Amino acid sequence: MMLRRNGTDRRAEGQALVEFALIIPMFLALLFGVIDLGRVIWANDSLASAAREGARYASVHAGTPALTTLASKDEIRAHTRAFAVGGGDASVQVCYSAVHYAGGTLGCSGDTDEAGAGYQRGNLVTVTVTSQIPVLSGTLLGFGTFTVTGTSTVLINN
Repeated sequence: MMLRRNGTDRRAEGQALVEFALIIPMFLALLFGVIDLGRVIWANDSLASAAREGARYASVHAGTPALTTLASKDEIRAHTRAFAVGGGDASVQVCYSAVHYAGGTLGCSGDTDEAGAGYQRGNLVTVTVTSQIPVLSGTLLGFGTFTVTGTSTVLINN
């Protein structure tokens, strides 16, 4: 066995290179997976916050004549999208329903209002924000996006 001048073995250098080549793909996959998971969690938080802001905006701008002008569903959607910074191209749905004390369920879904319920004091407004979040590591495993949704329901009290 021949040693180099500085005392290292050439086979040890080659072994280290092979070990590095075997470990680096797993390390990078784990690193990008953690980054993608962080992006999805951030988008989820961003959309939940945007839904809260949209529902609050709808509640405050319910159209009491001396206080505010009535906000349309399009204005509520635009206000909500302005807060959806982590969600990319988010879709926003707004619906109105009456308060159901016994059942505890909403009478509306999507953009369809509950029959007889309108945008008026004492009713509920529900804002739902949905977005597709692309993930790099998911593309390698066969799924390219995560669907993230934020929902908020607020009593219209203005």
